[in-house]
Amino acid sequence: MKVSVLMPTYNHEPFIAQAIESFLAQQTSFAIELLINDDCSTDNTCAIAMEYAAKDARVKVFKQEQNQGLLNNYKFLLNQAKGEYLAVLESDDYWIDEQKLQKQVDYLDAHPTCHLSFSSVLHLKRGQFIPNIDASYLFNTPGKTPYDHILYRNIIFSPTVCFRRSAYNQYCNIDDYIERQFTTFDYPVWLSLLANGDVHYLPEHTAVYRVSGTSISNNKSLKKKIHFAKSVNFDIRKYIIDRYGSGCFSAFDIRMRQAVILSRCAWQLKMPLHAAYYFFGTVLGIVHGK
Repeated sequence: MKVSVLMPTYNHEPFIAQAIESFLAQQTSFAIELLINDDCSTDNTCAIAMEYAAKDARVKVFKQEQNQGLLNNYKFLLNQAKGEYLAVLESDDYWIDEQKLQKQVDYLDAHPTCHLSFSSVLHLKRGQFIPNIDASYLFNTPGKTPYDHILYRNIIFSPTVCFRRSAYNQYCNIDDYIERQFTTFDYPVWLSLLANGDVHYLPEHTAVYRVSGTSISNNKSLKKKIHFAKSVNFDIRKYIIDRYGSGCFSAFDIRMRQAVILSRCAWQLKMPLHAAYYFFGTVLGIVHGK
């Protein structure tokens, strides 16, 4: 098996068919599989996925009887995956380039020191498509590496990625992420791979990332937004820095970045007093992670 595509899912009945069909539309010269793990959905998500699995053996569906959470969902999928490479397609996103996997695998096969390939992406927000920023600057900023840039700001979106399984096995540890109760799978994986190998960027839009108000990072609840932001910007970043260093950034640079992110959570919800508290509280060390 060349590529295993990981699709964790939970209550995505309106979206999962489009995600699966975008996988089935991939044109490759190698074997691919789609692994779907339904985390005890309460809607028809699993039934829809099983309909596709009944028609195409490349689609494999698993159903959990109790909700396991996102990282345990990923761990389960990783244990099932047989591919030399791994790709992520969460069930509310979808691919728009039928050659996505072929292009990325061709590059990775030809460049054994490259651990990860990603592309540009379109954000779908309130019915409008918004292009992500051009990531070419990751490779042409004097004094900064791609690792430095992503440590400061993650612009690698999960549906655009294809990465080397052997590098993941060597440098990533999902049991660590679960034990530390990280809220996301992608950020520690991308940083661990970038710290130890090369990265490839496709400037083409290969995927659509759906921006939803119910997602963790875009939630309307300040408490949930702050919890997610702390996990990513304090806990995950510290975990990575402890292992691979802070790149070109000082401790003050990192703290200022944390202050901006947390205050922005409140500002987006039109809570200026909370925004001021999180900014100055973070700078002064009053607000911190776990």
